[in-house]
Amino acid sequence: MKERLQIHKKADSSAYSSEQSQLRTHLLTTHPQLRSNQPIVHKVENQKFQQYQFEATKLQIQAKHGTITAEGQERLTVLQTKINESLQQGKEHSSQFGHSLSKMAIKRADSVSMGQIQPKPTIGQSGDRYEQEADRVATSVVNQINRAALENQDAGVKNEQGKSEEILAANNSADKKQKFLQEYSLAKTLVNGIDDTLPEDKILEQLFKNFGNIQFQYTMVSKSQDTLLKGSPEGDCQTLARAFKKVAEEYFGIEKITVESIAKPFLNEAGATPHQGKKPNCDDGKRWFFQNHYWASWNGKIYDVLFLSNKRTEADMAKQVQPLKSMLMPEQEYYETEKGKIVYPIVNKYSTVDVTIFEKLKNFVNNLGRFLSSSMSAIINKIRSLFAQSGNNTSGFDSLMRELEHDKNNAAISNNQTQ
Repeated sequence: MKERLQIHKKADSSAYSSEQSQLRTHLLTTHPQLRSNQPIVHKVENQKFQQYQFEATKLQIQAKHGTITAEGQERLTVLQTKINESLQQGKEHSSQFGHSLSKMAIKRADSVSMGQIQPKPTIGQSGDRYEQEADRVATSVVNQINRAALENQDAGVKNEQGKSEEILAANNSADKKQKFLQEYSLAKTLVNGIDDTLPEDKILEQLFKNFGNIQFQYTMVSKSQDTLLKGSPEGDCQTLARAFKKVAEEYFGIEKITVESIAKPFLNEAGATPHQGKKPNCDDGKRWFFQNHYWASWNGKIYDVLFLSNKRTEADMAKQVQPLKSMLMPEQEYYETEKGKIVYPIVNKYSTVDVTIFEKLKNFVNNLGRFLSSSMSAIINKIRSLFAQSGNNTSGFDSLMRELEHDKNNAAISNNQTQ
């Protein structure tokens, strides 16, 4: 800004000197306190003349810099007419004021009012301290006018630049969204009806609900979020969480969305999924058994897209990541949970049994092996069959235990008789 002021001053130094001289003359002639102790004559007319003169000067400055409007140009013409009329009227009173108003030039003016000029001395000989005071005030006013004019012009340019940048940013955002929808056809359903001027939490909540409209099929097999958004709505909880994050960030521009997970296997009591009513995979639809689980999170809020729930998943965690081995289980694998459940696979589903029953069976079989080693394979097959029917059938296990106990007693009697 300083460099621009210096350039402006060098280019218009002669005009500046003329303006300063004219303003000094104006200060001396329009303020009798700076000239003499004579009474003020036609004070109202002088004040109007000053007002017209300052307003006209501001418009002339705008015209010089090319920033004047059509209304401003029209107003300048009216003001010049009024000033000429005031000058004509002033000729009639020039003898009373000691100067001719017709010689007063229109000069630059700004919002600096003459009421801000504090000194009120009387004027004496040319070059005395009152005339010097008028020179100082004139110089100060002209400097303020020039500086204010350039600052206003700069502010106008910056304001226009800011508006242009906002328009450009809005256009770029619209183009980006259009390209996103062209590439990901299913995203049209997900963003449908969402006002992107809403607060971010409201946008995310509506996007979250729209996942119930895409006919998603839960296959328990992870797929890419891009595959889903391009028109193949299937996969698992990880697929859904990552698709939610992608649309929120790349279409709506909402940042800091994270995908969280439970990395270990666990039991969960949630019911069927909202997506095509997929039933739980454990204990004939009573509960879920997951190897892991994924959901999205933003600003401390949970977005579990699989269950369309804002609550954190309640988990009965397995004690181990990899399954344990046992020949008693239908597929010889099982997990033990922290809440005392044994979870084991049966084909593509899971079942549970209380850990107390499982431990009893293991111990009994181990002890029974000493007496019935020849028929152990038959006993194990019978146990596997019972597990495969239902791990929660305690009466079946009790019946098996009684049968094995009876066989054990018979074997012991037979051995005693032989001896």
